[in-house]
Amino acid sequence: MIEKITDVKLNVRPVFIGLVHQYYYEGPCRFGKGEELEKDYDVFMNSELYHQFQKDVAENMPLDAVNMMEPIYVERDDWFLTDEDMFRTMAKDIDQVDYYLFSFGIGRGDIYLEFAQRYHKPQGVMPAQCCEATVNTSAVRARGLEAYAYRSWEELGRHMRVLRARKALASTRVMVVTRFNSSRSFSSSDNLVDLNYVTEKFGVQFRYQNFHELMDMLTVRDPKTNPTLPGREACNLTEEDMKEVERLADELIAGAKEVRMEREMLEKSLKGYVLVQKLLDRNGCNAYTMPCPDCCSTRRLNHDQLTFCLTHSLNNENQVPSSCEMDINSVLAMAIMENLSDKAVYMGNSNPVLYRDGKMVTMQGFGQDQLAAATSERDDLYLVFHSTPNRKLHGYKEASKAEYSLAPFANDQGFGATIRYDFTQDAGQEVTLLRISPDAKKLFAAKGTILAGSGAERTNCDEGFFMKIANQEDFFYKHINFGNHLVVTYGDYIKELQLLGESLGLEVVTA
Repeated sequence: MIEKITDVKLNVRPVFIGLVHQYYYEGPCRFGKGEELEKDYDVFMNSELYHQFQKDVAENMPLDAVNMMEPIYVERDDWFLTDEDMFRTMAKDIDQVDYYLFSFGIGRGDIYLEFAQRYHKPQGVMPAQCCEATVNTSAVRARGLEAYAYRSWEELGRHMRVLRARKALASTRVMVVTRFNSSRSFSSSDNLVDLNYVTEKFGVQFRYQNFHELMDMLTVRDPKTNPTLPGREACNLTEEDMKEVERLADELIAGAKEVRMEREMLEKSLKGYVLVQKLLDRNGCNAYTMPCPDCCSTRRLNHDQLTFCLTHSLNNENQVPSSCEMDINSVLAMAIMENLSDKAVYMGNSNPVLYRDGKMVTMQGFGQDQLAAATSERDDLYLVFHSTPNRKLHGYKEASKAEYSLAPFANDQGFGATIRYDFTQDAGQEVTLLRISPDAKKLFAAKGTILAGSGAERTNCDEGFFMKIANQEDFFYKHINFGNHLVVTYGDYIKELQLLGESLGLEVVTA
């Protein structure tokens, strides 16, 4: 079973630190009148505040993103002693905790600080607590440790989703299909430079699958007879798998506005998708990429009459980050965005719309005719295109009303199923665009607005959309430091990406 990154939850432990004054007195460390200065009043108020803390947590934490662990109550008295049992209590099951949420007041910040120094766990102060947020967050951060504070429960909830995305990224295991090498394809020299650094930095693991072995497994036969693995029991498709291929074909055809390819060719591409699911499970992976030109030049895709475009589309629909062209940068960006947004993402070649003699400079299959048909806008435009859109761009849980067609990738022979999606149906949709720099030290986080789609009626990679951005010059001269493909997510997630960059120690470049 594939362990999907969208199933990851952040384990949060609430901790309340009470303070009980043992004697009647007032002064700079204690305020009140009459019974408010008695020990029994402190005991009562600690109980009330603890219950309110539990209530606030239950009502405000995003339970779709976090798993709330049992709250812990500890207290000290006005001797201000530091008790070892207190730390043992707070550190219960610490290996299972991702984040500690504290509630406390004056005279307890030293405990918060020492907890951070001892255990090096992410921790924060609940919203709207007088003074403690600034006092103690600065104290912990000054020591190079991770601490947070918030003005509201809404901000805290957003940050929980961000830290959940960080955890999901660390649980990402990418199955990389290889031919020539394991770090880049012949169309992705902008790939991550050092995958070992990426593993150390983010926790992502990479596992490799030989392309020729994969192609042999597409055939339903005795799995010990594959030419690349003679005598070994491979992971070939079975007759039962072919029933799933037929079921998926029925579903896709039934939902399509138009089908411009033979069912046989659709099923050949679906064989690729079903096999990839088996191999992801076998390799313990939950993300996928493969090198398009490297594999294409073997002529095996042509021979077997399939491409893996539809595999990428369906993977992303099913919460498995999946990128074209062995673009590992995009796989990781997908892992981040699909977890942050709970939506499937799109990726594409991304270029500024440029003009010569008043007409658009042609970019692959997009030129003046396509621009004129799409929009009357001319300033600050960008073009994003690839043949891997999907039906869950508005959300995994949303009942999709979007129209799509099915068409081949290959012009002459009609093979290689692709989902054709007219982005004009989403005109006006704000999108967030993300890419990780090749050195894995920066994030490019940008915004745009879809103006119109183009290419849904064509074949191969010629489908995508024109979008409006704030400033094309600014966007482009930042974009060139990160690489070609941009991962597109519906909605505005710039704030979340800024917070994620902070938590990962990455510079965030916005446009």
